[in-house]
Amino acid sequence: MTAILVIDDEPAVCSVIKLLLGREGLTVVTCADGQAALNVLPTQDFAAALIDLGLEPVQGRHVIESVRAAKPALPIVVMSGVLVGEADDHLPGLHAEIEGLHRLPKPFKPQSLIELVSSIMTPRRKEAETARAAAVAG
Repeated sequence: MTAILVIDDEPAVCSVIKLLLGREGLTVVTCADGQAALNVLPTQDFAAALIDLGLEPVQGRHVIESVRAAKPALPIVVMSGVLVGEADDHLPGLHAEIEGLHRLPKPFKPQSLIELVSSIMTPRRKEAETARAAAVAG
């Protein structure tokens, strides 16, 4: 199974994401705060991280920057209510054009979450299948 790291201080959001992505065959590791996430990040090879921008006491922006520094290739989904209708200048340094950075406005529809995570996971799954096939053929 592939693990997704979810960092959100709202237990209900973590539970819903865990349920929805679990139905898609994904393992979800949840953290209620940024420090816990930074502690668990090195323990697994996560396929993606979903991070709430409004985390406290370690702010979501700091967690995003720390995750990006520790695992530059890890896709990151920024979740927040401030993403709805806000200009990019509201979130300097977190522009949608940054490779591997995605946005999921809260509240989100279950299908929006599933489609976004699926779009992130599809290339990663193909890479893993290609690597496995090469190992078997090699």
